[in-house]
Amino acid sequence: MGLAASHSRYLMLFARKSDIEYRGQRINQKRLALATKSERLARLFSDNIANRDIKIRHQGQDIALTVPNLAQVNLEAYYVDSNGNVANDISSDLLEEGLRNNTISLRYIEMPQSPEPPTGTVDWRASAIFNDRLYTEDDQFASADYEADSASLHTEDKKLEIELKNIEVQHSAVQTEIDAVKKVIDKNIEKSFKTFG
Repeated sequence: MGLAASHSRYLMLFARKSDIEYRGQRINQKRLALATKSERLARLFSDNIANRDIKIRHQGQDIALTVPNLAQVNLEAYYVDSNGNVANDISSDLLEEGLRNNTISLRYIEMPQSPEPPTGTVDWRASAIFNDRLYTEDDQFASADYEADSASLHTEDKKLEIELKNIEVQHSAVQTEIDAVKKVIDKNIEKSFKTFG
């Protein structure tokens, strides 16, 4: 093989090596995206398993935490707006979240008759009226969804891992061929200079 042919072969192999390295980087980016999806999936599963539910104990039964149901137990929800005004226009959808993050408070509508009437707000965490429990009705569905999605992500990651190993083998083969062509070029240069020297 002549010097020009060897050099063009060397350049072609080097371009092939760069292409293989680029494909490897793309696969690693895809695997990183899968890892991010897997992390999000695990966080969602954790949230779905650990979700809590506040119920109101009324006449021996647990009833849903809603604004109308609070009135049945002589309580009303309120919050203080940015101007310092007290407001009680709260939707039932936001009630539980507001109680948990302390942006919504509870107070008695009419003060109960007792030797020591309560004052101020009602602490829902310490009150026997409220039952804060883990909500487990959706746990089986959350587990099934998590396992199915996790298996899908794992399968995709395995495919990418196999493809990456294939690319690594190709990279190694091209590198070996580059080294061989470089030796041929070096020998051609050495012979050419030996002739003139």
